[in-house]
Amino acid sequence: MIRIATPADLDAIGRADGSVLCAEQDGTVAGVAAFRAVGGAMTLTQLHVDPDRWSRGIGGALHAACVAAWRRAGVTAARLEVYEHNERAQRFYAEHGWQPDPDVSRAPDSAHIALRLAVGPSGE
Repeated sequence: MIRIATPADLDAIGRADGSVLCAEQDGTVAGVAAFRAVGGAMTLTQLHVDPDRWSRGIGGALHAACVAAWRRAGVTAARLEVYEHNERAQRFYAEHGWQPDPDVSRAPDSAHIALRLAVGPSGE
């Protein structure tokens, strides 16, 4: 089950300036996704799943819920930054359509890669 974060969730996460979705499984929060506008661009700031619950579709369900929310809001593109050594996350994002963001130049001392997702209308 994916649900909007409760006030208690937001207090625990420490962010109230965006949207937070929680994946609940067996009455426990199994994962979270957070997004907000940063510099005018919709940005996925967090997508985390409890490692004990990896490979069960929770991350994919959270991602799908984010994309659905963006579509409802008329968002046409989203961005994120992923740690360069987190190959598992990079594979996940690539499998869900994220590509290197051509508009973001990577700083020489940065340990992150900027990715972009074209958010088309429902059904695309």
